[in-house]
Amino acid sequence: MTILSGCGRTNDASKSDEDISSFMEDYRSAVSSSDYIVHALGGEEDRSYINSIDMLDKAYKEGLRVFEADISFTSDGVLVLAHSGEDNVWSKNDWEKRLGQKYPFDDESVKDYECYDVDKHLCSYEVFKSFKIQGRYTANSFAELLDYMEEHVDMYLMVDAGYRSYADAKAYYEAIVEAADGRTQVLDRLIAGGQTTDMVKAAREAYDFPLINLYFDKDEKRESIIYSAEDFVRYCDAESITSLSIAKEVFTEDVAKVISDSDLIIYVFTENDESEAEHILSLGADMVGTDFLWSEEKKN
Repeated sequence: MTILSGCGRTNDASKSDEDISSFMEDYRSAVSSSDYIVHALGGEEDRSYINSIDMLDKAYKEGLRVFEADISFTSDGVLVLAHSGEDNVWSKNDWEKRLGQKYPFDDESVKDYECYDVDKHLCSYEVFKSFKIQGRYTANSFAELLDYMEEHVDMYLMVDAGYRSYADAKAYYEAIVEAADGRTQVLDRLIAGGQTTDMVKAAREAYDFPLINLYFDKDEKRESIIYSAEDFVRYCDAESITSLSIAKEVFTEDVAKVISDSDLIIYVFTENDESEAEHILSLGADMVGTDFLWSEEKKN
């Protein structure tokens, strides 16, 4: 694979081959620094999907450098750290288990309040910022996360956009670029892309992200162009995609044999059992997405 070929932002006239090589060396060094990519910015006790800088900062101080976060829109179009389902819908589970808030949409009168979107079950940014996530943690905007990355220049973030149409993914990544406000050194450390080839296309049209990730989905949901592991690797090679993410159930020995022979960085999600994580790594994964194991790594 020719890493970063065609990625204009990092491979433009102002960037030498040495600059590009150094950038990728730094990224791969961050990947090799730990067995774990921190899922949803980190969990503790029995709490996961926290998506708060409160937890991110704890993990960063433990030496972790590669993170994943759920990022979605509020009803008034602000990007925040919160999990959503397909097409940016906040489910009842997202509200009650992940945000740790009362689900307001069982009350018919909620339609009378402008601060709620009754179709996608969203609240406004002002309402979101009033939350204590799961009763403990700060509710953060995506812009605040970018501020953190600006100060912590060795941190990398995988953006979880959920499943989106091409048009919605384009608007999403355009909003990400707008939130960065010209900070290309932050944007270049985002691992962008998505669950479909259309989402990857949309991300690249919004910005020439040098780190592009594509999801290897379960059989019944995978696109025909990337259906087999061999086709997937060929597509990623042709499109200069740098990494893939994959559910642990899909990362079988047969799939692992194919993709581990490529230059793709392999992220496998989500595993919180140490022995199972070790097995996943033995199959060729570069990093295992975890809520909790990162906090034990430095103790072992």
